[in-house]
Amino acid sequence: GSSATTRPEGPMGAGEKPCTGQASAVFVIGLVAGTGCVIFSKTLFELKSEGLNGELLPFKPQVFQSWLMFFGMLFALPMYLGTEWLRARKARHDPALKAAMDAEPPVTVKTLLMLGLPAVFDLLSVLLMVAGLMHISASIWMLLRGGGIVFVALMKQFALGDRLTPAMWWGVGFIALAVTMVGLSPMLAEAPAPSEGDAAPAADSSGPLAGIALTIAGTFCQSLQYVYEEKVMAGDVQAPPWLLIGMEGFFGTLLCTLVVYPIAQIAPGPDHGVVESLPNTLLQIEHSQAIQQMALGFCVLVFILNSFSVLVTFMLSSVWHAILDNFRPITIWMCKSPHLSPYLPT
Repeated sequence: GSSATTRPEGPMGAGEKPCTGQASAVFVIGLVAGTGCVIFSKTLFELKSEGLNGELLPFKPQVFQSWLMFFGMLFALPMYLGTEWLRARKARHDPALKAAMDAEPPVTVKTLLMLGLPAVFDLLSVLLMVAGLMHISASIWMLLRGGGIVFVALMKQFALGDRLTPAMWWGVGFIALAVTMVGLSPMLAEAPAPSEGDAAPAADSSGPLAGIALTIAGTFCQSLQYVYEEKVMAGDVQAPPWLLIGMEGFFGTLLCTLVVYPIAQIAPGPDHGVVESLPNTLLQIEHSQAIQQMALGFCVLVFILNSFSVLVTFMLSSVWHAILDNFRPITIWMCKSPHLSPYLPT
């Protein structure tokens, strides 16, 4: 079956879909929700709560946010089931709708498994980009993520068969040049001149190089996710957006719960000797109403963000999904202004 959202006309490979008023509204809602996600996430991880040792500790679980993100996406499954039930009920008295539903590709077990692959790309991208952030500054890290537009555009041209116009190629070229300059900036920075009689210090660029490589690899995985989502929604599978979002959340929650969290419990790290101590995380959540409220707010906002981001891909293209991500730093910087910051969560 398919969701109630109507797909814009145009087969795969026919180029960009028109940017209608409805698509513009979806883009803006996704942008607002994404900005809220970052603000709530930053506020959540600045809170303190009583931990295992009985002291007030900063709330900084490294896996919990990813788990919460995927868990929030699970709420798309009831949305999908609800819209399908309404369509089936309406189709009883609408022969045209019933014929259209009968002609849609069936949702099989294979389809559901295929919809879990974006969760793998998403999780890989998060792990790689967080690792990259440990070696480079946040400003360079954020700018390098702009390379996602380049990767998505190339994949659309050569994998999906959507031909880019000359104007689009010029835009992709400028973005690629800008990302290259940002990537080279840590290595081109001048080292302090040695004092007379001192040996010249050896340049150690392995840290920034590793950070740049990891961030670009994470951005590539994220681009794979966006293009794959477009393919399964527009190709032979014709996956409904709500089902795609919900299955990504289902498989992502399973991966975090059964794979990532067990590894985080034994891998050495800063949280009581491991990467993340789940008992400490749960105790901190239990002892702080503020953490509970911010976590709930983040969960709701991440559901809205991911839902409308996938709808942007569904109604426009994966390139617009990448553009949506790169608009977010602008709105976050706007929210940092003295006129708006007093009204944000603290």
